[in-house]
Amino acid sequence: MWTGSGLLLKHIKPAEVETGMFIQGFVGSWFDHPFWRKKFLLIEDADVLKIRESKVSAVIIDVERGAVPAEPAPVMPQLPPAAVLPPRHAPATGRYTPPSLAPRKTSFRQESKRAAKIVEKSRKKVGAMFESARLGQAVKLPEVLPLIDEIRDSVERNNKALTSLVRLKNKDEYTYMHSVAVCTLMINFACKLDLDDDTIRSMGVAGLLHDLGKMAVPQMILDKVDRLTDEEMVTIRSHPVRGHALIGENPDIPDIARDVCLHHHEKIDGSGYPFGLQGNEISLAARMGAICDVYDAVTSNRPYKDPWTPCVALGRMSQWQGHFDERLMQVFINSMGLYPAGGLVRLNDHRLALVVDNCREDPSGVRVLPFYCTSRLQELAPAEITITPDRGVQILGTERPEFWHFEDWAAMRQGVLAKAAPYSAAA
Repeated sequence: MWTGSGLLLKHIKPAEVETGMFIQGFVGSWFDHPFWRKKFLLIEDADVLKIRESKVSAVIIDVERGAVPAEPAPVMPQLPPAAVLPPRHAPATGRYTPPSLAPRKTSFRQESKRAAKIVEKSRKKVGAMFESARLGQAVKLPEVLPLIDEIRDSVERNNKALTSLVRLKNKDEYTYMHSVAVCTLMINFACKLDLDDDTIRSMGVAGLLHDLGKMAVPQMILDKVDRLTDEEMVTIRSHPVRGHALIGENPDIPDIARDVCLHHHEKIDGSGYPFGLQGNEISLAARMGAICDVYDAVTSNRPYKDPWTPCVALGRMSQWQGHFDERLMQVFINSMGLYPAGGLVRLNDHRLALVVDNCREDPSGVRVLPFYCTSRLQELAPAEITITPDRGVQILGTERPEFWHFEDWAAMRQGVLAKAAPYSAAA
């Protein structure tokens, strides 16, 4: 048993998990446990069975917020050492860096200052790299690798600061700053999946180069406000193949980057391009790239449309059947620390709330309608509040309506909205 961040935590084996325990986290890769959430009260027998059958090496419980397992029988001397649980300081499998080497967490405001400098540096370095590619010159990846490492460090200190800033770009710099944004999102995504050091860096490279082929597309087509002609659409849809050709056999560029460049417009249902791949034919990296690419595109200012807020974008993207890998889409949402409009979230003051939208005055803020008390198990009169990073009430994470026995969630959500002022973004 050990204390962390003011919590009293205990590592137990999956076989020791029982209902009534409060799950604080899992030891192992994200792929090894069956839940989107890492923190929740375990009340369903079916969820207990899922944990016992999972591949996680240990489960972390908060003994002050839930049941505690019975003390195990004394370990006999003849038992092999493998029967002993790992020490509490052992890092989880596949962690990016050891905890002692990881960048220290900072507040949103502190990291925003550093992030602004990274964005400015990106404009110069990535802009120059893309212009060189437009002139037919080889990509000089070593020149931007230090920038990718700076982006990774910023994301690990506070992932909201840089991911918020890179959405702000003007039309003249859109193509290469969009690539910086996708690089940032890919690194953040890969960290959430607990991928290894080299893979995280390769994911960053993939995000940076995914749209390189647009350097071979006429600027007048990229900037066109009106509907593209059939011929122009064919040209714009050629950019994955053109980008792959521009990368060529450059030994500095990882294969993951080639894959994402060529396949980031493929869709799970096979309706994407350039090859109409579907399902498992699309790699993990390309599926991640598809999500990051679309998210940044729809939340950025474009000549032909106004941007969606992050909450609205995540809400709508989650509903596009057959477009994205649904499981990865949920991980992406969690990795961003953002929440879809209309979604159910849990606050750190024992309330459940309905997400309305981002705050217009402060894009980092999220407007929510608290409507249910989890400690008293009763409904509350909904009254909108704004949640901002590092200040006051915070969102702990998304919740499943069925977990709280909200059987007809759609009707209940409409009821919450009816009791408050109408909010079109969440409707």
